[in-house]
Amino acid sequence: MLQFNSALLAAAGLFVGRFTPYEAIHIQPHNGGVLVAASDHGRISALGFDPAGRGDETCDLIADDKLLQACRGIKAAERDVRIEDQRAIVTTYRKTANESKEFPILRASTPFPPLESAVAACVQRWSATPEVSATAGRYDATYLEKAVKAAGLLCDSLVLNAFDGGPLRLQGEGLELMILVMPQTAEPIPPIPEWVLRFSEG
Repeated sequence: MLQFNSALLAAAGLFVGRFTPYEAIHIQPHNGGVLVAASDHGRISALGFDPAGRGDETCDLIADDKLLQACRGIKAAERDVRIEDQRAIVTTYRKTANESKEFPILRASTPFPPLESAVAACVQRWSATPEVSATAGRYDATYLEKAVKAAGLLCDSLVLNAFDGGPLRLQGEGLELMILVMPQTAEPIPPIPEWVLRFSEG
């Protein structure tokens, strides 16, 4: 059984690949909670962690669109997903009443590729890199989404560069468009979460 914040499953579903073994979302108990991971051939990966999650098994889940849609977070209520046997139950906890929806699930037959070594290399690099910036910018998610979407109309890949506490610059391989996303606030560079450090240790 695995039970955790359903929004993590919905988010991870955006990063799965089309072919085995990357078509699955990896879910496992980790560091007293539940870890959710997805990757598209290592080109893009997502790691999520619910410290309040519970679980006693590891699951490589091939999630369909209906399940992922039902798992999306909402502002008016809390929502979690419980994976047990061959079903997933998404429960929305409202002030007046709870609502549950059940979905059949498919488990991958091929194990999810290990991400621990790649994360360990990133952690080592982050830890060894001299601190160039004193602060990090906090950016509005809707502005970031608009910036990536707009820049993606002209190119297939983007360069991202952030000034110390200043705007995030997005630019394509050509020089025809540059987008600057201004930060809401300049904040201290956040530490690497402990659950990421533990995951990188295998």
